[in-house]
Amino acid sequence: MKHIVLGSAILSALYLSSCCGFCGNDAEAGNHDSTHVTEEAHHEEEGVAIAFDGVDKGDYTLYGHTDITSDSAATLTEMFTQMESTGAFTDKVSVKIAEVCQKAGCWITFDDEKGGSIRVFFRDHFTIPIETATGTEAILYGSLVMDTLSVDFQKHLLDDAKEAGEEVSQAEYDAITEDKIETTFDCESILVKK
Repeated sequence: MKHIVLGSAILSALYLSSCCGFCGNDAEAGNHDSTHVTEEAHHEEEGVAIAFDGVDKGDYTLYGHTDITSDSAATLTEMFTQMESTGAFTDKVSVKIAEVCQKAGCWITFDDEKGGSIRVFFRDHFTIPIETATGTEAILYGSLVMDTLSVDFQKHLLDDAKEAGEEVSQAEYDAITEDKIETTFDCESILVKK
């Protein structure tokens, strides 16, 4: 168990340091804590090349590490049913993009079936165009996981929104007082509908 927690902490530190590198934030690494560990390790080493950075795939554009197609993608219902019954989901899922990081395109969100929002972090921090419209169809390939967002990382996300021109009040910052456990999607590749 100690190895899982330690591995998770190292992975989390890499996630935050890389994200902040894209976003231009000098926050210290380690502020984003992740409670998930998957069987396949993330190899977030310097110089990891993105295999697909805007590759034309017919009706879609592919970004990420793995060549995927749009066929056989799970629905949201199928994804959440599998997560509830087995405790894990690693596959393709069809979503509609709700929000794109307007600073660098380094994360997106999609709405779940209960009115909540699921944040998608791109493995090794590849990006998609920030101009990608709300409501755009996409196929994600990766894993649905439970994740812990630290207070500092939640405030970092507000900083991103503020720097992208959104109005963020001091009250919103002050309301963040504890870590937040939420469902996130660790995305290896994404097909974005044209």
